[in-house]
Amino acid sequence: MKLLMWVMGVLIVMGSGLGFIGGSFFPFDSWAGVTASVAGVAFGAGIMIAGFDPVANVSWVRALILYAILEIVWQVFDQITISRFDIVAFVIAILVAVLVLVLYPNRPALWMSGGMAAKA
Repeated sequence: MKLLMWVMGVLIVMGSGLGFIGGSFFPFDSWAGVTASVAGVAFGAGIMIAGFDPVANVSWVRALILYAILEIVWQVFDQITISRFDIVAFVIAILVAVLVLVLYPNRPALWMSGGMAAKA
């Protein structure tokens, strides 16, 4: 689990870092005052750091699952709308989502429940 989160964090940081190259020529990602490549690097670094203790960082594990689901949906949407599909990103997203759900030691903690409201 720790290795999976670290590797996925590295892949996100690497992909976001490579986004700087295209963003230098066509800075479409910074029109709203936020640079998407920087956000991706920060997210990937957070995933890597959370990978040291995934049980204590369940929110980051949830974020990784959400990222994988969004990547799958994005690839399907891209294929339908503009006939562009990245099979590598699609397969990695499926593998990561499934592996995180299977390997996470405290699986019930992944699902949001009303327990937090009762404690407040």
